[in-house]
Amino acid sequence: MGHSALNWLLLRRSLALATLLFVIFLLILLPFKIDREHQSFVSFVKTKQITPSYIELLGKSLSLHDIIDFNKSSLAPFQLDPTRLMLPQGVELSAEEAQVLRYFDYLYSSKKTNAEDIFLYVGLYRSDAVYFATPIPEDVKARLINDRTSTNEFCQSLHYCAKDATPESLADGIVLSIPYQDEVTGKVILSMASPITSSSDPNHFIGDVIADTAFMTSGFMRNKHVEWQNTDYGTELVITTDSLWAELTPEFLFYSMTNHLDNMTSLTYKISIFRFIVWNLPLWFLLSIVIFFVQININRLRKLRTERQRFSEAMLLDAFTRTYNKKVYETTLFDVATKGHYAVICVDGDKIKTINDTYGHKLGDMAIMQIVDAMRGVFRENDLLIRTGGDEFVVILANCTFERALVLAEHLRQAVAERQFLNVLTVSCGAADSQDYANFEAVLQAADKALYEDKKNKQGSRKLEATR
Repeated sequence: MGHSALNWLLLRRSLALATLLFVIFLLILLPFKIDREHQSFVSFVKTKQITPSYIELLGKSLSLHDIIDFNKSSLAPFQLDPTRLMLPQGVELSAEEAQVLRYFDYLYSSKKTNAEDIFLYVGLYRSDAVYFATPIPEDVKARLINDRTSTNEFCQSLHYCAKDATPESLADGIVLSIPYQDEVTGKVILSMASPITSSSDPNHFIGDVIADTAFMTSGFMRNKHVEWQNTDYGTELVITTDSLWAELTPEFLFYSMTNHLDNMTSLTYKISIFRFIVWNLPLWFLLSIVIFFVQININRLRKLRTERQRFSEAMLLDAFTRTYNKKVYETTLFDVATKGHYAVICVDGDKIKTINDTYGHKLGDMAIMQIVDAMRGVFRENDLLIRTGGDEFVVILANCTFERALVLAEHLRQAVAERQFLNVLTVSCGAADSQDYANFEAVLQAADKALYEDKKNKQGSRKLEATR
């Protein structure tokens, strides 16, 4: 395989593995991300749900104004504060409206109920007056008077006036506006209103107690976008990370969680899974690069290991016969072969010198290869065939008895003789096993002695035949 083709294969493998690891990472991390966002959303909703409960309580309390004794010592100090009253020119408050506002001051200042981070005021329908819970600067009041000529028109445009609300919307005693941008502060506001009626005539709407909450100022809403839409069940406010990701994310890659602000208004938080994936894509690129270079290094190490193994094997092999040389005695192969019971056969070619002298060294080398081929046919593949000299060999047979070694030695003699190479080639063999000897050197020495006896017997036999 070419270098460029190999790199391309490694790159594809790296991308595939990086993608798998990236998906596993997302599957592990995404539930934690969703759980954290869910906890933040629940905490945000809880803070927003405090205000409707407080406003509803104020509205119900103010509706009891007509049965309150305003001459009591506890209520007498609460007179209308002109700095907090925004009244159209030429219009005066009715006695009932004045009572409502005095009672509002009493309830708000008593701290019997409390809500934080809201802008609280009362809007009255007959006089079109607005009465704030806290003093406001004159310039702000002038601007409000100029921009908001009619409180009724303003609340009607945002659909939170109790007198114009449907019975279904008023069922829980609270009406929510749609989010809008305040003209004074420039903040996105969500207004909540609770009707002020008469205890004797609940259908007689005097006004609303209203709370404005800065919808986007909490830590949860930082860098988020809110939209609203009308549904069959009321108004749904949808919070997303930002409008761009909301447009880019397919619907199936949103994780949505919903809660209710009142009976007609639901708040849905949509988490863009697509945004989470894209934001973590640098990790995928990093994984791909790291895995690619790791694979390149692993591939180089494998090539180096293979080359070293080939070099080591070449150092252990006899260049001519491709059997092992004496260096094999220093390797693990030798240690494994001689660990348990084993046998050793010493092999020596007969008449090799005669063949070299008579036919030349080329045929002498061929005679040695005949012996090697015969040994490979007789012995097992895992037996160690070691060339120790020109025509001398040692065979180490792991897990082999002495009797079996004698049989194999005889098979080798027959195999070489049957080849009838130049009608003179034979081998002599000597065998021994490790049962009666303490170490390999002793076993080898015993096998070599047996080889000498085999050669001696053959020479004696040839002399006897010559005398005859």
